Amino acid sequence: MFASALVLLACFVVWQLRTRASWKIDSGKLAALFGESLFFALLLFLIFAYLPVYFRMAAGGLQAPGAIERLVLYCGAGIYEELVFRGFLLGLLMLAATRILDMKPTRAAVCSALVAALLFSLFHYVGPAADRFTWPSFLQRTAGGLYFSALFVTRGFGVTAAAHAFYDMLVGLLL
Repeated sequence: MFASALVLLACFVVWQLRTRASWKIDSGKLAALFGESLFFALLLFLIFAYLPVYFRMAAGGLQAPGAIERLVLYCGAGIYEELVFRGFLLGLLMLAATRILDMKPTRAAVCSALVAALLFSLFHYVGPAADRFTWPSFLQRTAGGLYFSALFVTRGFGVTAAAHAFYDMLVGLLL
């Protein structure tokens, strides 16, 4: 389970070395990004917690036995999903929409975000650990995908991945 986190860490180190960017860490900026990500996670958590009539989180799925393992699982899931669905998929869809379909950037972002959010939602119903499909959970995940897509386009990968990881931890540990 920890090997996948190490692979992700290695990818970020290689990326940092290839870009030759400074390794300076601004603790004030890091704290602000942490707070911003936690705010966006809490906002989404509160929206879904107070709208249970319209949106209901699927409770199934595979859970690790211990608290540390669950935290790693929830944190990793948010980061990996953002890397795949926003970093790669949404980025490629926006690039294709602007370059191939000749869309204006705003329209390309909206159309790409919708497609990526639908695929993000569908992804949760595929594979051996898939949740049982229900329309409420599908719509909730699509709305979550749109939310994270909007965050990605406006705030970038770091805030989006951290917000998603915090949200998964809140849902996993509190619900």
